[in-house]
Amino acid sequence: HDATSETLKQIKALNLGWLMQNAYYFAAPSFVAKYAKSITHSPPIGSAIAMGLKTGGGTDASRVMSYNPFSALQWMLDGRTVNGLPTRKAAELPSREDALRIWTQGSAWFAFAEKQRGTLAPGYLADFAILSDDYMTVPVRQIGNIQSVLTNVGGRIVHASAPFFK
Repeated sequence: HDATSETLKQIKALNLGWLMQNAYYFAAPSFVAKYAKSITHSPPIGSAIAMGLKTGGGTDASRVMSYNPFSALQWMLDGRTVNGLPTRKAAELPSREDALRIWTQGSAWFAFAEKQRGTLAPGYLADFAILSDDYMTVPVRQIGNIQSVLTNVGGRIVHASAPFFK
């Protein structure tokens, strides 16, 4: 199961990072049965942010989650499983900005690419997507439904849907 506060402190002291994944989204009933005492703070995203721990986000899509990053972001923000079961107390839920920062800058740090990607800034790779909804304002329960309507990678359009598709 997830890192304890003691483990997070050790990771921080060693100047390492913590990569969290959203296994609870689909597998919560089995995790709840096995780790009932820790489910309200697993994963301890808020604790990691509060201590300034380098944190990245991923889906582990080959085993436990959809490849869709918006499903994962929704789960980070509301802590609810696919069937609505709450798994984290409010103190462990990040803000929208923090969740996005974990997903972008945090994950770039784990790839040793924090000076090339993860931030929209001069000198960084400028891959981007135009989304169907505004991640910062859409209701949290709808974030998982966000889709890219236009995706640009390496200066080329690699995906387009209406109205951008020709």
